[in-house]
Amino acid sequence: MRVGRSDSLAALRDERASVLDLCGGLSAREWAMPSAAAGWSVRDVVVHLAAVTRAAITPAALRAMTSRQIERMNADVVAESGSGTPEEALADFATWSSRGIAGLSAATLPGIGALPLRVGELGWYPLRIFPGLYVFDWHTHLRHDIAPALGLPAPHTDARRMTAILDWLTALLEQSQRTRLRWLESTVALTLSGPGGGTWRITPAPRNRLRVTLSDEAGAAVRIHGRALEFPAWATTRRAWRSCDVTLDGDAEVGERFLDSINLV
Repeated sequence: MRVGRSDSLAALRDERASVLDLCGGLSAREWAMPSAAAGWSVRDVVVHLAAVTRAAITPAALRAMTSRQIERMNADVVAESGSGTPEEALADFATWSSRGIAGLSAATLPGIGALPLRVGELGWYPLRIFPGLYVFDWHTHLRHDIAPALGLPAPHTDARRMTAILDWLTALLEQSQRTRLRWLESTVALTLSGPGGGTWRITPAPRNRLRVTLSDEAGAAVRIHGRALEFPAWATTRRAWRSCDVTLDGDAEVGERFLDSINLV
C-alpha cells in the first residue's frame, strides 16, 4: 500500500467535496436522467454512494460482509430506497459520508488498521485500505457514471486520490480475480502512467492464487501499458479496453486474454 493513512483519509475528504459540489448544482431534470450505470438514474447513483458509506459504520456492514453477490446487493439497496427526493439522497450522502470518514479515521489507526474484514465474495482486506475502496467508489461513479451522462466535464482529481484508488484496485485484482485468471501461467506486467501510476506484476501463485506486487516489467511475458486515469473505467468494464489508450508489448494473446478476463466491481 503506497498511500499512508493521513493521505488516504485526505483523499476521501477531497472526493466527498467533489461529489457534493457537482451534485449540489444539479437540476430536477438532471437528477432524473439515466446515468451511465445501467438501470440507475443519477439520483440512484447517489443513493448507492450513501448506502455503501452507511454500511461502513452500521450493522448494515454485516450484509456486505456476508453477501455472495455484491453487485446484486447494491442494486437491491437502491431499489429499497423508494422514491425519496434528490435532495434527500444528497443529504443522506452528506451525513453518512461525514460519519463514514470519522469511522474510518478510527478503524485505520495503527494496529487496528491491520485487522482483516471481508467484503462479500471479493475477499478479505485490511481495514487500512478501506478509505481507498470508498475513494474508488465515489470517484468512479462521479466521473464515469454521472458526469458523462449529463454531458459535464470530469471533476478535477489528483495523484493522492488516484494512488488510493489504484492501491485498492490492485489489491482487489489479487483477491477477486483468481477464478477468472486461473488459466494464467505467466507473469503480466501492468504499467499505468500519470497520477498515482506505477508498474505492477501479476503472477500466478500456488493453489489458483494470484500475486500482485509493485515491481518492474523485467521478465514478464506481456507488458501492458495504459493511463492511470482510464484504468478504473476499463478495469470495471465501463469502457472496452480496446477503446482506451492501452498497448501491449510481448505475448499479445496472453495480454488480450488477460484484459478480456478481468472485471473489478
